Amino acid sequence: MQAQLPAESEGGSSFRTADVDVARDWMRAAYGTSLRMKTPAPRGSFRYTRTEAGPVSLSTIALPTEYAYTSNALGSVAITHVVGGRMARECADDVTEAGPGDVLAISQPHLPYAGRVYSAELRAVTVPLAHVEQAAGRPAGQAARPLRFHRFTPVSRAMADQWKRTVDYVEESVLALPAGGEPLVVDAAVRMLAAVLLAAFPTDARPATVLADTRDATPRTVRRAVSFIESRPGAEIGLTEIAAAAGVTPRALQYAFRSHLGMTPMAYLRRVRLALAHADLVAADPSRETVTAIAHRWGFHHHGRFSEAYRAAYGVPPRRTLAGS
Repeated sequence: MQAQLPAESEGGSSFRTADVDVARDWMRAAYGTSLRMKTPAPRGSFRYTRTEAGPVSLSTIALPTEYAYTSNALGSVAITHVVGGRMARECADDVTEAGPGDVLAISQPHLPYAGRVYSAELRAVTVPLAHVEQAAGRPAGQAARPLRFHRFTPVSRAMADQWKRTVDYVEESVLALPAGGEPLVVDAAVRMLAAVLLAAFPTDARPATVLADTRDATPRTVRRAVSFIESRPGAEIGLTEIAAAAGVTPRALQYAFRSHLGMTPMAYLRRVRLALAHADLVAADPSRETVTAIAHRWGFHHHGRFSEAYRAAYGVPPRRTLAGS
């Protein structure tokens, strides 16, 4: 049968074929895996799509047959949602099986793994290891043991569902933005995925508290961090970058802000950006600008939450400020 060749577009790609040999060759080339595959079901086809949000990739792969694979270490964190069918995968001494609706981490990022898939549709999200470690508060550039999952399944069904809703939101809202546009929104979405990943899966990513963290939680630390935030509110910055600029660990920075400002560093960053969004709404021409575009410009990717925060701060909905009333 005729194979549909890969279709590339800015920010993504897709591929479909009903030829098992073409599917096998494509998967080997794409993933570098050792692959054994049965003949697909009649009228079945291999389907793959990939989209990207900054450094994060979101992929769907469906193949109506059984196949087994082995892979080298990913060097990143991959979370898979089994939409249909079944799969089992092995990493080190752990074997995890999953069926429709289940969510699992594919491997320890630094170890090889193997698996078997049974006529499944899989939805995978790959997050660079550095972004997960940053979300956990690991100091940038500090040598540490490799991040490890304590187990490969979420801590609860509720957190599994939260992971799926977060991925849905990123696909439906963030990836609908024009390619290359609104970098602060994409940056916020990547940080959100990393944060939900850490909440959903038990890992050893979070650094232990040390005496220096409490010793460095000083007003001077807050002043340095505030100066950094206010000098570049439009940059793609988060807890790790702010802590590095202040010369302390992320944990020390969090302690400092809670002790002296009663909020987190990221809450302060959002407050600064909200004030800048307010200024843009006041100055904007309502015939040329929209609330959504201004919110996206300052990294607010959820319209409802932006409106709620804006009303709490300024007493009116953002659309009224834009209208000049």
